[in-house]
Amino acid sequence: MSRDGDLRRYVREAKSSPIQIVWKDSAGSAVFGNGRTLDISTSGARIEVPEPVEKQTYVTMQCSALGLQGTASVRSCTRKGMKYVLGLEFSGGLKWRPKTEA
Repeated sequence: MSRDGDLRRYVREAKSSPIQIVWKDSAGSAVFGNGRTLDISTSGARIEVPEPVEKQTYVTMQCSALGLQGTASVRSCTRKGMKYVLGLEFSGGLKWRPKTEA
């Protein structure tokens, strides 16, 4: 399903919505963060947050605007200016589907 060298299985849609995430730091303490989605697909999302999260960390997330609630694994974390962009892969059977317009 490659599109011009893109090896992703699903098409990403640009979506900018508030998202809340929670994860455990290396000491096992819960850390709460507010961010914004950048884009989303059936199996994952890219979000922008104020602090880094280690790769392979599981985060619990909620984004009411996109009807998204569940867990994801951090696949990448890249600094962008004063913020960090996380690449998330949904877990636990979570899938995102765009709302159908009536």
